[in-house]
Amino acid sequence: MGAGNELVELYDGFSVLYSSLPEETDLEWKRAVKSVLYGGELLAEEASCYGEQQNKRNHKKRKEYVRRYGDGSRITEFSAITVAEPRPQDRQYVPSGAVIPVAPESGEVLPVYVSTNEVDRAISLLAEFPAEPAADRPGDGVDVLLDPARVRRARENTGQGSGGDAVTVLFVSDTHLGYENRAVTGRGKMVSWINEVSSTEAFARIVTIAIEQDVDAVIHTGDIVDHEVDQETLDSAAARLELLSKVGIPVYCIIGSHDRDSYAPQHTNSENGIAWLQQQVRKGTLVELSTSPTPVAGGPLDAYGIPAGNTGIDDVSKFKPLGWEPSDMEFGASSPGPNVLCLHEGVTPYRDRSTADIDLDQLLTQSGVSFDCVLVGDEHRPKDDDFDTGYSFETEDGTPVFYTGPALRISEPYRDRDAFVTELTISTKEITETRHTI
Repeated sequence: MGAGNELVELYDGFSVLYSSLPEETDLEWKRAVKSVLYGGELLAEEASCYGEQQNKRNHKKRKEYVRRYGDGSRITEFSAITVAEPRPQDRQYVPSGAVIPVAPESGEVLPVYVSTNEVDRAISLLAEFPAEPAADRPGDGVDVLLDPARVRRARENTGQGSGGDAVTVLFVSDTHLGYENRAVTGRGKMVSWINEVSSTEAFARIVTIAIEQDVDAVIHTGDIVDHEVDQETLDSAAARLELLSKVGIPVYCIIGSHDRDSYAPQHTNSENGIAWLQQQVRKGTLVELSTSPTPVAGGPLDAYGIPAGNTGIDDVSKFKPLGWEPSDMEFGASSPGPNVLCLHEGVTPYRDRSTADIDLDQLLTQSGVSFDCVLVGDEHRPKDDDFDTGYSFETEDGTPVFYTGPALRISEPYRDRDAFVTELTISTKEITETRHTI
């Protein structure tokens, strides 16, 4: 879209929609639209309504934007969101010449009159809108707009997200963008064949695999960048992320220890990797996971994530002691599933309890969430260097745990082996995996 203000345009568009709702429209649809616009029971737990955000996150008032891009009463020139004329059956309720927001994923204009039989579909469309639209000031990092349980129920009722529906993700970890710079900076361990390593080419290959396999989403479990990363490498990766965004493949992530260290590079040609990651999140080409559920590509899969040291992208610049215990974590309420947890730590059962950073059995037990699988980064080799069986395990309660290894050949077991990424098809009934060589 253009350079307009997404938040004020959505606020204005939803104001037109809400004021046009006829008395006979479904009551829950009225409550849903009101929740998004002014606050209410159907907002997600940590979400703020667009009205509150407009007051806090934009420098100028709505009326100033309307004077510049509208007719004095409403916006008429939209450049940050897609709008359309109301459906033919809704035109009687909407002022002449007014337009209605279009759901960003499905491309459908929001309905005005909604019957009881249509309300699930309408709520599914409403859930496509961003929790924190782009504005003058950053938001709080909230990713979910509407109550996840209600959205999941709506999608199941409309055939979009039944428990048996599968979601296919490309599981990626440890891309270490800029790894080859270690040969120049001398900072960090490096393999003897470092001249054969190209993190840029590997990242491009991952994007190609995602597009060719037509996955629903990419999930990255940390160490996206190395601790010394140059601008050229970051520019190339940003272009690849933009490509995924254009073809409708979202990328969800947590950060690892090298991402964190990239905040303070020591070489003159290196850039602040954390600042770059923040930029990607703001642009929407990366979605950072948290202990609240994030619907993956619209559902039915929900993803949770804990970054290395429990330090998120925006926490790196602040003083925050590293490390965490399972008892420290509080997870948001889950939907019916499937649910996946992403980590970047040394965990059981890959490691024994004496060397593990986190006891995964303890974490899952106290989480209160029924996770269908756990995806883990950080380890740069299969357990016992076994490429056949060293990437998947089960916890004591039978929860599958998957590694995919580094996306680069950056440890001794990969001297004569190709790195790979793993395509996972996840449902509440089963999980299937397919490796793709990089």
